[in-house]
Amino acid sequence: MKNRLILVEGIPGSGKSTISNKIKEYLESKGIKVKLYSEGDAHPADLGWNACLTIDEYKEVVKDNPEIEDKLKENTKFEGDYVVIAYTKLGLPMKGSELIKYLETKEVYDGKATLEIFKELHFQRWKQFAESMSNNDSVAIFECAYLQNHVNELMGWHGKDSKYIEEYMLELIDTVKVLNPKLIYLTQPNTEETIKRVAAERVSTDKSKWDDWIDLVIRYVEGSEYGQSEGLKGYEGVIQFFKDRKKIEEVIIENLPIDKAVINNTEYDWDKVFEEVVAVLNIL
Repeated sequence: MKNRLILVEGIPGSGKSTISNKIKEYLESKGIKVKLYSEGDAHPADLGWNACLTIDEYKEVVKDNPEIEDKLKENTKFEGDYVVIAYTKLGLPMKGSELIKYLETKEVYDGKATLEIFKELHFQRWKQFAESMSNNDSVAIFECAYLQNHVNELMGWHGKDSKYIEEYMLELIDTVKVLNPKLIYLTQPNTEETIKRVAAERVSTDKSKWDDWIDLVIRYVEGSEYGQSEGLKGYEGVIQFFKDRKKIEEVIIENLPIDKAVINNTEYDWDKVFEEVVAVLNIL
């Protein structure tokens, strides 16, 4: 298959997860080996839900938590001068754990790492991923790991303008150009309706462990540098954040030098949308 990496993007609620899974099933039905990395999965290139520590900080964590030393080592990678821990994989409760609370302060995302560290770690990861794919003929699908995660971070937490973000994203995609990446962007003309719908769907079944999705996003937006500088508050602030993010993403897409398809998903007609996706997949 020409495109060894498929990037599925769009604002929350646009159908990324549904379409990513449908692409995986379709390609497998054609005898193609596929690995789908969904949002929240352990990821070879992205660093969401990972903490970045110095080697000395890591040694202290191991020393103070001997009961989970094996679990820590299992979910830790040494990357240059840094130690990266996939802390949500440690088997600890996300609420009430002092170690989780500490590791959250060391997150790679949400402005907790410097932009220099954020970029260095991610670019190295993406390059290594491209190199690892040279040893096989499989196809990888990344859900939200390209546009969503990086634009959120650069716009939301590092105060970067559209021009900087566009140049950054072009540089990032260049690290995997050997894989002939294809971008599939699911667009939703009515951002407010989309967010309203997904907020109603993503309701916590146990608020002692997880808050409702919309409450998490409100805190995310209000706590971000962008949210504070733009005075974004509550539900309306979330809507504006995603409208602004979408504008930047549309500029990036227009200038990306890769295969790409923008597919309108206004009606949430998955069969119709997937027919359009299949039409742009090059499986030869």
